Amino acid sequence: MVMRISENMKFSAIVDNMFKSESDYNKLMEKIASQKEINRPSDDPIGMNRVLDLRESKASIKQYTRNMDGCESWLTITESKLSAAGDLLVKAREIAVAQSTVTSSAESRSSEAVTVQQLINEMLALANSKYGDRYLFSGAKTEETPFSSSGRSTAEIGAAAAAEGNTFDGNVVSGGTYAGSVNKTYVVKIVTGGTLAAATYRVSDDGGKTWGNEKNDLDSGTITLGDGIQLTFTGGSTDLAADDIFYVHAFTDGYYNGNGGELSVNIGEGEPFAYSISGEAAFTDKGDGNVEIFGILNELKTALETNDPDGIASCLDDLKVASDQISKNISRCGTKMNRLEIAKKSMVDMDMDLAGLISGVEDADVSEIMTRFAMKEIALKASYAAASKIGNLTILDFFR
Repeated sequence: MVMRISENMKFSAIVDNMFKSESDYNKLMEKIASQKEINRPSDDPIGMNRVLDLRESKASIKQYTRNMDGCESWLTITESKLSAAGDLLVKAREIAVAQSTVTSSAESRSSEAVTVQQLINEMLALANSKYGDRYLFSGAKTEETPFSSSGRSTAEIGAAAAAEGNTFDGNVVSGGTYAGSVNKTYVVKIVTGGTLAAATYRVSDDGGKTWGNEKNDLDSGTITLGDGIQLTFTGGSTDLAADDIFYVHAFTDGYYNGNGGELSVNIGEGEPFAYSISGEAAFTDKGDGNVEIFGILNELKTALETNDPDGIASCLDDLKVASDQISKNISRCGTKMNRLEIAKKSMVDMDMDLAGLISGVEDADVSEIMTRFAMKEIALKASYAAASKIGNLTILDFFR
């Protein structure tokens, strides 16, 4: 069967080819202008998906880098404050050495007691320093002023508190005698709601980071959290509900109101980094600490005020240990900074590698694109020439 090719079919074919050539020409011109092989998803769906994945990884690196910059600033300020605290302890020890001798008078010791009080005030200001709106040395309780000017002589249990959004409207009261060795925050989370007899709960002794086993002994209204702390619940008009949360702070003796928790952020995929130094470790004899710095400074002040050379001399060893304690935590800052430096270098290398991979998929080979552009330009001109000739045909041309 012979198929007749009409002039209309020829004209349509020429116009279609011309439009296709124009479209390809324009795409190549766009790639030359942008120097990108992929300017929209339709250019290369698979390649575009690859580019989006790589860009997401690159964005993660930027966030990790910002996290590390924040940690670096925090540690720099922490190190500066600890160094200043170390200098104050050196001055305090110099005073103790000078005033522990038999040649010192009651008047000179009384005068130096005033100086030591100034050192205590400066030390308190350093220990309560902030970075932004967060306290440097309060552990995980960054909104809590870390140190008080007067210390607790015995352990204390704070008042029980309920989280915002709780359903339960009854009373919760804390009680007992705290027997722990460090400051802690106990949290009770309701797992299964209902009456006191029906409800179940879990307890955390680290502020909610980890949780104990589920329990169902609330029927008496009183539960023991640990370390001698109790919470007593009195029912209200609304029963306990799942995810109701109650907490209580417990404090040991001393000047510290924070805890031993550490602040951390991710500096890599699944790589948390603890960047803070707690006041517990740096300034107290709890946790990793060895000396209650405010305690020993106040002991020195009292010995100076009472003209007690033996008492002054007895402070010397503790002041040396306190200086070593501060130096140890300054070294910890340095160790953390070194780790950040290594991690940042790794991130820079990874960022460059990702940029290369993105470029390999997304960027155009300009010389190859220019060659294709020149060829397409020739084809487009040929299409224009053919279209112009068919447009000049008349009925007379078919009688020749």
